[in-house]
Amino acid sequence: MIFLIWKSLLHRRLQSIAIIVSIAVGAAIVFSIGAMYKGVSSGMELSKQRMGADIVIVPYGVTLEPSLLLFGGATANSYMPKSYVEGVRNVPGVRTVTPQFYTHSLTADCHDIGTQNRMIGYDSTNDWIIAPWLKKVHKTELTDDEVILGAKVPTWTQNKISILGKWYNIVTVAEETGTTLDYSLLVSMNEARRVVARDTSLKQVWAKQGPPSELISTILVQVDEGADINTVVTDIQNVGLMKPIVAAEVKKRIADQFTVFVFLIGGVGLLTILTSLLQLFSRFYTLTWERQAEWGLYLAFGATGRDISAVIVGEAAAVSLTGSIAGLLLGGGLYKGSLQLLEAYQSFPFVQPSWEVIAAMALGITVLFTGLGAVAAWLPAYRGSRIDPSVIMTRGEFD
Repeated sequence: MIFLIWKSLLHRRLQSIAIIVSIAVGAAIVFSIGAMYKGVSSGMELSKQRMGADIVIVPYGVTLEPSLLLFGGATANSYMPKSYVEGVRNVPGVRTVTPQFYTHSLTADCHDIGTQNRMIGYDSTNDWIIAPWLKKVHKTELTDDEVILGAKVPTWTQNKISILGKWYNIVTVAEETGTTLDYSLLVSMNEARRVVARDTSLKQVWAKQGPPSELISTILVQVDEGADINTVVTDIQNVGLMKPIVAAEVKKRIADQFTVFVFLIGGVGLLTILTSLLQLFSRFYTLTWERQAEWGLYLAFGATGRDISAVIVGEAAAVSLTGSIAGLLLGGGLYKGSLQLLEAYQSFPFVQPSWEVIAAMALGITVLFTGLGAVAAWLPAYRGSRIDPSVIMTRGEFD
């Protein structure tokens, strides 16, 4: 029976290839979009759990998109006076604040580790982001020769990393957050300031804004439970020339935009697959009549109606299975290309789904589309199995 299915598909290879290609395109779109949506959803949840900032404050003159500032680690060297920290801390409704200091792009082990990678200096006296990772290695703060690596920072030596000619001891590798922290190196505030102070290209910045020791790059804020965040933002703006970004609003906007994108592109993929299944049904329904002589001959030689049904459904399932597998391979390529694009821009949180999740999605798509293909051939198979061979012999193939 498998031989009959194979020979039949080869005999009508052009039709089979056309349906396989259309199913593959639809499966590829559904698979890649599904994996991307899972990664963004996980990234949103992790960024909420592990960052925990309700408001992110950046210098007033920064004009970059909020999503780039919040998740992308945009490399604009903009700073503000560290005196703003106390002013923000005294705003009603603010529970706690912690400043950070960003450096420019870095070089590790004589290799460029990416324009989105930078060193982040943190304040050990009031930090709540780095502290949990330090606690796991039984430390309370980092010394000036120690670093915590983001989850996706490349290294070439064990337990050490060389940055701008200085060797740092790697204390630990941070858990994945789905944000720019995954591509950053976390050091003490003093060390981050020392690194940028040596950068001659930033002399004009220090001449205009003051020495690095008196500056910060951002302030992360947690507000009290039940506090009106809009009122808090207004009061923060009255403290000085700062730009508060409400993290929840940015995350919601990104989630809404990505959901619309998923529905649009995913809908195209589903329509492509439904069209393919309709073509599959139409093809086998038509072949039921075109191949009456063939089915009648099989029945005359002792084949049963169930055997005829199995051949027809087997052909449909083989075409659907081949299209699904080809689609998964194509979808894997689309997904990898999307990951490279995300790593280049990183404008929203993303955590790559585990291999178990990817495998489950691939298996689900394969089973679903193969099953739908078999179902599409059920009616043609039923009609083909009820052909009376004696009628075909006496009246011919067509009425």
